[in-house]
Amino acid sequence: MSSLFDRETESALRNIFGSFKRKVVDYLITAPPNTKCETCSDAVRLAKELEGISSGMLEVRIVDKNSDVARALKPAYAPAWIYGTKRGNVRYYGLPTSQEFPPFIYMHQYIANNVINLSKEVVELVEPIDTPLQVKIFVTPDCPYCPYVVDSFNQMGLVNDNILVEAIEAVEFPWEADRYRVLTVPAVVISDVERVDGFTYPEIYAKLLRRAEVKLRGGRVVEEGLEREEKKSSDLKKARGIKPHYHEYED
Repeated sequence: MSSLFDRETESALRNIFGSFKRKVVDYLITAPPNTKCETCSDAVRLAKELEGISSGMLEVRIVDKNSDVARALKPAYAPAWIYGTKRGNVRYYGLPTSQEFPPFIYMHQYIANNVINLSKEVVELVEPIDTPLQVKIFVTPDCPYCPYVVDSFNQMGLVNDNILVEAIEAVEFPWEADRYRVLTVPAVVISDVERVDGFTYPEIYAKLLRRAEVKLRGGRVVEEGLEREEKKSSDLKKARGIKPHYHEYED
């Protein structure tokens, strides 16, 4: 039996890995020796546990942040999970625990089975983007809405590898959260030209990606009904009782 997971969770993981149509190869970037990293050892342990449970369908190559491999991948922090996409453009910084563990596992399933669960509208908005965009998603392990946002953007990164998707665990990297004045999660920053604090829907995120591209090219923004969609999203959130999730961390 796994030393990290109970029997029920281990069984569920084995079923997921058993559905893989091909092997997935991740990179886990860890901090150099004698460098402070509170969760690197736990991340290595998680990687090895998942490799064992996957029966060979998941390989995690663990490399030092100072290695040539890591320099080529250019991770911002450690630990950094770089999923096995063609260009390594979808990443999770920190230890994926609690609420963040499901989207972490689902991402491997999408890659292995070449599956996208986004709506046709979202895919059609994201596919044509040909300007490199960087999406920072600030999350915390106990945020109930963060997994939905991370999962949506992870899939958008699969649809279009011009989009660098970086989920950042705000508690582990408080200096980065401070830099962006993150008070609620999820907080999404797109190439420093678009921002959303709190949960909204994939269609709006996709339109914001398109709007960010236009801004970066110096063009005039066409709203594409975005204001109407944002109001609709706000009304839905109120109806469903969705509230911002405030996070606390130590400097």
